[in-house]
Amino acid sequence: MKNVDLLSPYKLGTIDLKNRIVMAPMTRSRAIGNIPDELIAEFYGQRAAAGLIITEGTSPSPNGLGYSRIPGIFNNFQVEGWKKTTTAVHAKGGKIFVQLMHTGRISHPANMVKSATIIAPSAVKAAGQIWTDTLGLQDYPVPTAMVIEEIKHTTLEYTNAAVNAMKANFDGIELHGANGISWNSFCLLSAM
Repeated sequence: MKNVDLLSPYKLGTIDLKNRIVMAPMTRSRAIGNIPDELIAEFYGQRAAAGLIITEGTSPSPNGLGYSRIPGIFNNFQVEGWKKTTTAVHAKGGKIFVQLMHTGRISHPANMVKSATIIAPSAVKAAGQIWTDTLGLQDYPVPTAMVIEEIKHTTLEYTNAAVNAMKANFDGIELHGANGISWNSFCLLSAM
């Protein structure tokens, strides 16, 4: 087996990374109003020595905001907020991908905007509880089972989020789909 120098440059597709170190995503729940701010830009800018940073889970739509204070990338305020982060990382020679994460059934209405709906492939309640800023720990509610139209709409939300990621100057995206979260990702794949 060949030894690999983690600090050596690496080409990831068309992207030149200054080293082979990748900062994995980590939910931070610090986006007040679901908008990335200067504190988030500072956090990622401080870690720009990594060859690639993958952000915390970022919702592609209001329906995907299941955790308290997670960022989104579905409106202009969020895009402008993320530009602060990409600028901070790029200024230090780093590369950054946004992780698109729809929380699916791992959600609570208290963490979402009033017009949002908790959706999942089926109406099966997740076991356990979730933190909400206004009500404390709460049981997971039963999600609404998605129908074909909702699957198509969610697919469009992911597409729009990817376009917004380009507007925010991200170098790429990562799709999250594990641990009971992002069940909608599996629906998206099956609907295509």
